[in-house]
Amino acid sequence: MRKPSIFSRDYEKKMRKRRRNIIALSILGLFVVGILFMKFAMNNINMESLKSKVQNWIDEDEYTDNDNNEELNEDTQNDVVEEAPKEPEAKTIDLKLKEGVTLKAEYEEVEGKIKFKGIKDIPSNIYYSINPNKNLILTIDEIQEMKVFNVEGKEASITKDKYVAPNGEIFNKETTIQTYTGYLWNVEAKFISDTKVAYITNLPYFGTDLNKYIWVVDLNDNSHKTLWNSKGKDIKFGEIKEKGLEATIDGNIKYVNSNGDLIN
Repeated sequence: MRKPSIFSRDYEKKMRKRRRNIIALSILGLFVVGILFMKFAMNNINMESLKSKVQNWIDEDEYTDNDNNEELNEDTQNDVVEEAPKEPEAKTIDLKLKEGVTLKAEYEEVEGKIKFKGIKDIPSNIYYSINPNKNLILTIDEIQEMKVFNVEGKEASITKDKYVAPNGEIFNKETTIQTYTGYLWNVEAKFISDTKVAYITNLPYFGTDLNKYIWVVDLNDNSHKTLWNSKGKDIKFGEIKEKGLEATIDGNIKYVNSNGDLIN
């Protein structure tokens, strides 16, 4: 294409036309080259391979999304606050201590057998003890009445209701307690075996400012005996040890064994 003379009267007009023609030819050339390149490329591209790669890319993206969703679900599940397990409601047996007073003895079942655990909401004026086999509960009330209850709620009084002196004089429990303020007929009883109970008393003496003694009652025949070597102004029971029930007598520690004997 010949370039117009700058001295031509239509120089500017011809130059604009010339530039438009050059641009148009350039675009047309690029378009033709592009078509030829695409045709050549399409002939050399394996369409099945391209399709497989695209599908793999899609699958990987979905797999990643699924993993993220699973992790999110796991995190959500882990964030769930578990409620604290509720304690099972305690099982109880009614122990009718006397008219108007019923105790709730808690128990559990072990291999089909009832085992006492304690007394629920025990009144302050009631004392109790459980035997080693946990099938008997001993109670002492405010008037020093001593009873034993079994797992069926049946009771048996083991109180020594009277004392017969060597000279034949009889001292009744109720009269003695009323006569001597603070008299100890039987207090702080504890099991020393499944069938024997030790308790603290002022027996066999009567009056005021008396010594204390340990007595033992055998539940098999309701027989009571005095441990004469237990005499002391102050006697307190502790826990069951290897030697027996710990008893502190005027500061000295001794033991009431399962046979009902006081030993060092």
